[in-house]
Amino acid sequence: MRRIQRDICHAELITRVTSGDTAIFKHIWQLLLFAAALGVKEDGKRPINTADTGKAIDDKVFSAPGWKGFLYLIRIVETKNSECLKNSEEEEEKLIKDFEEHANFGLHFLKEKLKFVSDDLTTFIEMLMIENEGIEEPQLERI
Repeated sequence: MRRIQRDICHAELITRVTSGDTAIFKHIWQLLLFAAALGVKEDGKRPINTADTGKAIDDKVFSAPGWKGFLYLIRIVETKNSECLKNSEEEEEKLIKDFEEHANFGLHFLKEKLKFVSDDLTTFIEMLMIENEGIEEPQLERI
């Protein structure tokens, strides 16, 4: 599987949220996973204009359990078929390209969200909490 690319225009954002004492993500691959999930949630893809080829990440660095499953899930949801499960270079390329484009959209989305804030962590927490609005807490005593 080829290395995962990211757009050079995100260098400042990536440094901002992965470096220093207030880093939100310990590793860039974690940020890319989050950004891709955000891209999928927002139903957005954005092609990479200028790849930062010197900073491409080997897929073996993505040590999250289910990383490959996440790639397949994105593709299956998008195409509504299971062609991506075929073991071919063409299908692997499509998996990576979809991930990169969703992550690129998510990074652009995050850049806009963080443009005028001073507390990145609070903004991330607020973004995650919005998802839980309207969801009823489970009534465990009923079970």
